[in-house]
Amino acid sequence: MSRYMLLILAAVLFVPVVVPVVATVFVVIINHVNPVEDAPYGDSDQITSLWAIESKKLDGSSDSIINARMKELQKKYPKSAMYRVDATGRTTMVLGGEGTKVLKSRSSKPLDMTSGKPEAPSTDVVLKWPLPTGKTEETRIPAVWTANYTVEFMKKANFRDPLTIVAFIGGGNVNKGQGFMVIEIPRNMLQKSSSNGLLEFVYFGAVMLIVFVIFIIMSVLFFAKIRKRLIHLQSAMVTPSKEGIPLPVDVRRSDEIGHLEESFNQMVHQLTGSRQREREEEQLRKRLVAGLSHDLRTPLTVIRGHMHALHKENLSEQGVHALSRMEGKMQDLGELIDNMLSFNLLASGRYTLKLERKDVLRMIREAAASWYPVWEKEEFEIDIDLPETPLIWDVDEQGLRRVLDNLFQNVVRHAASGKFIRISTEQIQGQTAVVIEDHGPGIQPDSGTKGTGLGLSIVDLLIREMGLRKRVDSSDSGVRTYLYSGKDDELEL
Repeated sequence: MSRYMLLILAAVLFVPVVVPVVATVFVVIINHVNPVEDAPYGDSDQITSLWAIESKKLDGSSDSIINARMKELQKKYPKSAMYRVDATGRTTMVLGGEGTKVLKSRSSKPLDMTSGKPEAPSTDVVLKWPLPTGKTEETRIPAVWTANYTVEFMKKANFRDPLTIVAFIGGGNVNKGQGFMVIEIPRNMLQKSSSNGLLEFVYFGAVMLIVFVIFIIMSVLFFAKIRKRLIHLQSAMVTPSKEGIPLPVDVRRSDEIGHLEESFNQMVHQLTGSRQREREEEQLRKRLVAGLSHDLRTPLTVIRGHMHALHKENLSEQGVHALSRMEGKMQDLGELIDNMLSFNLLASGRYTLKLERKDVLRMIREAAASWYPVWEKEEFEIDIDLPETPLIWDVDEQGLRRVLDNLFQNVVRHAASGKFIRISTEQIQGQTAVVIEDHGPGIQPDSGTKGTGLGLSIVDLLIREMGLRKRVDSSDSGVRTYLYSGKDDELEL
């Protein structure tokens, strides 16, 4: 949560804080990597301001004073070229700079610039400026300036190399008729800007993009790490060990997910302890059931012997009735003991089954025949509709008889009110199923005749061990129990 809050704080402060900080760092780095170069003539603004001030100072001065001042300025800036045009448009003086060729346009004869006196050319003059690129820039200075040429010259002045600055003598007060003066300076002699504005914008945008990408990567890594830990925990939850319980996970950090992992480990330890106690209790229950079954058989046998002896005595009608009821209860008790022992053996896997290919319909007929007297005594309507064609299953004969006996007994015990039992077969999805049907009240949890449930538990265990399947459909009109082979796990009934 702390790291997440820091991430959110960084996102909130990204624009108002990160952008100015990055801009400041960017400017510092740019200035450090590409510092402003010192130039002997300053920058263009300084030269323009200087030329405007000098032209204003010369307001009302004579030609000789103006020429002398321009000569002084040319000595101060020897690599510059200066020339002056009077009010009539005539070029009155041209001062060439160092490295600059001054030629007459007609004769191509160089002007004599060494006499110390400014020369008023009678023909056009050409200044040739060598540029750093190796090319040459020319400035044509006409002997007489026309209005068209003057306008065209001033339009190009701001974009040329050399830098060309024009100023009216007297600060622009043209009414005094003193003309204008021009200075030309190679731009490589002026102070250069640190870099191109567009390039700086591109660099700044690239830096901001990098910062934004770093922020996105940090966010993705943050949530990817959380997701990885959660997936690891999820894998541990759905990957059980041999005992069916997940294995504990390693707790590497004591954060929220670490606390969740600790809770998961505690749950695993509790489940492991519970499974161990369950196994111990199961072993204790099996031993208890086995002991009780063995211990109860001996007194039960003695009681049955004494009850058999009582039949030889002269008993009243009430005594005979009581003795008959006692025998019925003793028989129920014997069956309960047998069921407890059988269930214990089945649950522990010690009940040995011998599977053989048998005709189950023949076994069902034999089991039904043994139950006929009971059903007739309970006044059941009996309907047995089994085909003559054998139905061969892989079953244990004794185990299947035990299943049938428990199912028939369940019908007598819980569906006696319906007075009906039907045993038949049905073809379902190409498979033959044995159906045992009654007209009782159906399966009701609150039935007063409900037993211990051991009989049906034994039925389920035996059917499972023999590879058979059972399905029960219950309604108010009765119960239908289907028995079928385990080749198909489920039948659509």
